[in-house]
Amino acid sequence: MNYWKVLLVCLASAGLAVASCSHPSGTGTTGTGGSNGTGGSGDCSAGSVGCPCIATTCDQGLSCADLGGGKTVCVTTSGTGGSTATGGTPGTGGGVGTGGVPGTGGTGPGTGGNGTGTGGNGTGTGGTPATGGSPGTGGNPANNLLANGDFSQGATNWHFENGAANVSNGQYCTTSINSSALFGWQNMSSALSLTNGQSYTLSYRASGSNSAVLHIKVAHAVSPYTPDDYETNPDDQLTGSLQTFTHTFTPTMGNDDNTGVAFFVMAGQNICIAGVSLVPN
Repeated sequence: MNYWKVLLVCLASAGLAVASCSHPSGTGTTGTGGSNGTGGSGDCSAGSVGCPCIATTCDQGLSCADLGGGKTVCVTTSGTGGSTATGGTPGTGGGVGTGGVPGTGGTGPGTGGNGTGTGGNGTGTGGTPATGGSPGTGGNPANNLLANGDFSQGATNWHFENGAANVSNGQYCTTSINSSALFGWQNMSSALSLTNGQSYTLSYRASGSNSAVLHIKVAHAVSPYTPDDYETNPDDQLTGSLQTFTHTFTPTMGNDDNTGVAFFVMAGQNICIAGVSLVPN
């Protein structure tokens, strides 16, 4: 709208200037007033806004408008600056991702590696020498006819006559006895039977001091103590360390339906027995 107001003002001023210059000033040969028109009331510099163009151009970035009839005027064509764009709304951060589901372990045993490993570099130092363990008391054979022959159940099925003995670490031991005595085995809940003519092996471990010896007898467990299935001759000589003794025999006096085993001890001897077994051959 302002553009058109300026244009109208400029056109009106130009019209007045043209009318003023075209009016005759007198009847004489040359009128004195006709030399130059005085122009409008203002001072309009060519090339300025609202003033005639300089040829077809204007000053200060103005545009030259053609009014027709050879008249031009300088006008402004610059628009007003647009509103400054405001910044967009800052974007929010994405949600934090959750962890994946834990993987399950592989199935089946892994396969062995391929190739032979290379030896290590340098000479390794020797390990600390191992100390000797306590002597083992021997296992209990699966077909052992003597229940609790390994003393795993304490003194069950065992007894000691004419003194005292105790089970410790799988060994049945007596010390400082004053007279002859014996370690005896008899199964009171389920009597042991031996068959006439069947071969058997009696095995045990023992240690002792003071020239200790053991006399072994396998026979009927109650009076009259016959049949007599087996008896050592000579007796077993003991040392201070556990050692194994083995005797193989075959009963010849008939079947024995309530068999017992006795280990006879002399006075003044200290003796331990362990791992006693009787198995058919």
